[in-house]
Amino acid sequence: MPSLLLSLSLLALGAAPGFCITTNNTEVDLFDFEKQQFDPATVAGTAIHFDDGTSTNTTLPTCKAFPGHLDWPKDDVWHELATLLNGTNVLLKPAPASSVCHNGTAYNNYDAAACANITEGWATEFVRMDHPIEPVSPLFEGLTCLPPTPGASGGCTQGGYPVYVVNVSTAAHVQAAVNFARNQNVRLVIKNTGHDLSGKSLGAGSLSIWTHGLNNIEYVGNYSVEGYSGPAFKVGAGVQAKDILKAAADRKLMVVTGICDSVGIPGGYSQGGGHSPLSSQRGMGADQVLSLQVVTADGQFRTASPTENTDLFWAIRGGGGSTFGVVTSMIIKAFPDSTTAVATFDWGVRESNISLDTYWHGTASYFAHFANFTSQGLSGQFFLYPQEGRPQGADPDAKPRTSVAPLFGVGKTLPQLKAAVQPWLDEMQSLGIQMNTTWAEFPSFYPAYYSQLAPTSLGVMPYNMTYGSRLIPRASFDRATGLNATMAAFRVLADQGHMFNGFQLAPTLETGEPVGTDGNAVLPAWRDALSHTIVFALWPEDYSPAQQMAFRRDFATGSRGMELLRDATPGSGSYMSESDRLEPNFQEAFFGKNYARLLTIKQKYDPHGVFFASTGVGSEFWKVHSVDDLPTENGQLCRV
Repeated sequence: MPSLLLSLSLLALGAAPGFCITTNNTEVDLFDFEKQQFDPATVAGTAIHFDDGTSTNTTLPTCKAFPGHLDWPKDDVWHELATLLNGTNVLLKPAPASSVCHNGTAYNNYDAAACANITEGWATEFVRMDHPIEPVSPLFEGLTCLPPTPGASGGCTQGGYPVYVVNVSTAAHVQAAVNFARNQNVRLVIKNTGHDLSGKSLGAGSLSIWTHGLNNIEYVGNYSVEGYSGPAFKVGAGVQAKDILKAAADRKLMVVTGICDSVGIPGGYSQGGGHSPLSSQRGMGADQVLSLQVVTADGQFRTASPTENTDLFWAIRGGGGSTFGVVTSMIIKAFPDSTTAVATFDWGVRESNISLDTYWHGTASYFAHFANFTSQGLSGQFFLYPQEGRPQGADPDAKPRTSVAPLFGVGKTLPQLKAAVQPWLDEMQSLGIQMNTTWAEFPSFYPAYYSQLAPTSLGVMPYNMTYGSRLIPRASFDRATGLNATMAAFRVLADQGHMFNGFQLAPTLETGEPVGTDGNAVLPAWRDALSHTIVFALWPEDYSPAQQMAFRRDFATGSRGMELLRDATPGSGSYMSESDRLEPNFQEAFFGKNYARLLTIKQKYDPHGVFFASTGVGSEFWKVHSVDDLPTENGQLCRV
């Protein structure tokens, strides 16, 4: 085996493609961690050799290697990987966070004090942000290792968690992990924060690439590329919204990020589309990407931009995370900061002392004004709490309630925001609906954002909760066309006890034009949407696996479930990162007319199926053989 000092080469990158990105005014160098790459010649013959494209073996294994099976890499092969990674705490074999709560397991790490800390923090997402394998939603792991709370199993196993993790701090680490997984036929997953609500960072018997430590940020004062000239930031793959929001605010700038400040920006957020409080003015997260660095399935480190690997550049921006490669950094747009006004509104049958029909007339009025709101650049978040009780059974006698928290007027003073919403307020008053309201004005976007949205405590999703989402197009909120049908669907779903969390936005291409000659791969339905609406459904905690599956299928495709919203929004789609794993015809729902092109690009850059993401491009050719046949990652991944 070549010596480690030779195998990890600080390449003479000045002559290598993608070393720097030349602009009219600025050259943006690679981050130092990206300059550390493996030289293919020095790792030939090792477990992490590169794919040179010369293999004549066209017979691919039916299944990915799995622990306990003969094809699982032996310990000495994993040791070779650890040696080639050249660092302490790089190749990890983590136990689930809650393993400290379970005595008598193979982990042998029971710790009552640590368990108390885990249990206390389990209701927030922060216990999982900095953990190498914990996701926001443990549902897709299979619930095999939970703290001692209602719904928890009695034991603890690895379940759908990855077996090994490469805690990457260099591009070489990413290359090694990709090459190892490809050469050893091991399932590969990618995690930064684990926010994806379909569990894409999980996988039984997998090797995980953990990008959380790649949190470099570099400001570019004047970045020029065809279609854009202005301020920008180069951000590492581990950068979260809170990091870049602060960096931008310090320079009196704004950037497009998600609602939750812990969401990772360059990963599944931007790659899956990414909605934002700024979407009505600046478009989607994917529309902000000006260039990116990525390690593809052959182990090569590439630049994708409007001039290099343009097909990959198009696909990664909206075509889904964990699908085309491992992004190590992105360059994203930044915009001048501005005064921001914020409001909240709350009304309900009980809170406003109104009838049920009046409540629904008022809620319909709110949605009917979305087109007017978004045309003025307003964005918002709303919650609709159901008639038959709220999530986790807060009040079985609760009447429906709607909360708008918040409504953002970026670039508006408080009087301007009040004037923008006054026609709706007048309409609510004419209906006799009194609302609880708050109003505030901030000198910039950053404090306005934190006044309402963060620090986020999204919390672990309940063990007995599923969810689906739908993009609501303009016609479906228009009184003259589809509003009645949309509200009828909302009302049936609410009467069944389902909660809504939705967003008011209009990420049209006119306000968020992506760079590149043919745009990007964002689902076209986003461009006609006035709302992304998520619906949550709870099943009884004592349901058997068969009962759970029946409940989830009925919610996903039954005549009184999400099918109601599909019927009310013909031709629209769903946001892949906040969606139902059982979404029918996911290719159309998540990708629309882009799917055929995306699949062609996927097969070009990943012909061996190194990257797999449930409901991602090409996932129809694979199946996770999960325990109990539930839609989790708790089982071996095999071709179909």
